[in-house]
Amino acid sequence: MKRHAWNIHERFLRHIWSRQYLRIPLQTADGKSLSIIDVGRLNSDSGPDFLNAKMKIGNITYAGDVEIHRTVFDWFQHRHQQDPRYNGVILHVVLEPKYKLPPTLVKSGREIPVLVLGNFLSESIHTIWQKAILDERIKKSEAIKCFDRNEIIPVGLIESWLKKLAVERLEIKLRRFEERIKQLAYEKRMMLHEFQGRYGKLPLEGEHNEIPSPFPELAQKDYAQKELWDQILYEGFMEGLGYSKNSGTFVRLARTVTLKAIRNLEAEKNEFKIQALLFGTAGLIPKVKSIKEKLSREYVRKLSREWKTLKPLLNSEILNPADWQFFPTRPHNFPTIRIAAASIIIRKILFEDIFRNIIQVIKTSDSEKKKGGELIRLFSIETNDFWNNRYDFGKIETKKITALGLSRTREIIINTVFPVALLYTRIFKDLSIRECALKIYSAFPAAENNAIIRLMDRQLLKGRYLMQGVSCQQGLIQLYKYYCTEGRCSECEFGRTLFK
Repeated sequence: MKRHAWNIHERFLRHIWSRQYLRIPLQTADGKSLSIIDVGRLNSDSGPDFLNAKMKIGNITYAGDVEIHRTVFDWFQHRHQQDPRYNGVILHVVLEPKYKLPPTLVKSGREIPVLVLGNFLSESIHTIWQKAILDERIKKSEAIKCFDRNEIIPVGLIESWLKKLAVERLEIKLRRFEERIKQLAYEKRMMLHEFQGRYGKLPLEGEHNEIPSPFPELAQKDYAQKELWDQILYEGFMEGLGYSKNSGTFVRLARTVTLKAIRNLEAEKNEFKIQALLFGTAGLIPKVKSIKEKLSREYVRKLSREWKTLKPLLNSEILNPADWQFFPTRPHNFPTIRIAAASIIIRKILFEDIFRNIIQVIKTSDSEKKKGGELIRLFSIETNDFWNNRYDFGKIETKKITALGLSRTREIIINTVFPVALLYTRIFKDLSIRECALKIYSAFPAAENNAIIRLMDRQLLKGRYLMQGVSCQQGLIQLYKYYCTEGRCSECEFGRTLFK
């Protein structure tokens, strides 16, 4: 069969691999026996198609990743041999018939075995295609357990339970920030205080009370340092900028280029200097010769020069460009435009005392709606001229670009500002601010509906209860993630009502 006849999308090939529509015994292209123990977990982000697979090739059992292509040559066309994320691949799966294949190599130089699906399909392509369509329909028809009977749930119960779940979700976020600020406060204490005991004296057996605890109890005074709150606010904001694809990498960047490091390098007054620090540490400054557009080339040249000066002074981890995901990601969520936004937010945190302003807004006697609008205004930003019409260092866009839109700003306030503010009220035992913060949270405008919210709206609310404000949205997400998908119906107020 000629190669052009295999005009099939890779998504279909991933389905074949996932469902194992293959006849056994399998064999790699170089003649070794192949037994699949675990097909792996489908990766919805960039990188290998399946993660944490397990298989036996010859007499050796391997654990690692699987990459799937239509032809073996796609590996090289996609430049996987230059990408360190593919160093963990243990099998290259292709559809094409067995021709003389070039070796599949990873960046580390290791050669990967190849499985040619076309030689081992259990049925014809047409038959498998029909099965794939049926599988997709079944998947779309999957419903939460109470889907066919939850019409009898009283609207009052829906409202009260979702409100409790929203607070439960808020508590989970709060505790994440609590652990982080404890870590920062402890590190700060260790830097300021030296152990006062007498060196050289070994504690005798039974003198355990004389051995200091590795994590002593922290007092309010340990948390009463503005830089701690600024740093966790900064890290939370960076996580929000990363969206779902780059959130972890943005947090790594914030913990490398800390606010303290920016101050020490005297970069806080210079937005361009901050950008050089962020882009350089992120590993995202391209080579000047790779940039075609004149203004972009000049900007990158200046960025490179500034970074060359700052890099020896930072003396910290430099991220790999492969750590960042540009695809499949909308241009508005590209790490480059988000880092440009971060440089402005950093200056706002350092110079506008933004955390103190957050607490002041919460404390005012204004209406909850006005307070919510004021919180959004605190995080409104305008990028400089270069980033007004670019998503990355490439082409200029015809329309003006907003580095941080209203929807993303709202989500950052929901996921960072409210939990951090409530953590502050808990540590310093300020019940009045706590009550005010919770009221603003309940009245805060809803964010954009995501796939989970839309699913729960169809299968649970069914038009009987309208989502008003963020509290309902967050409650639905908490219900789906921690109850529905975990089978915890007996712990759910709806489940108790329906499955007595």
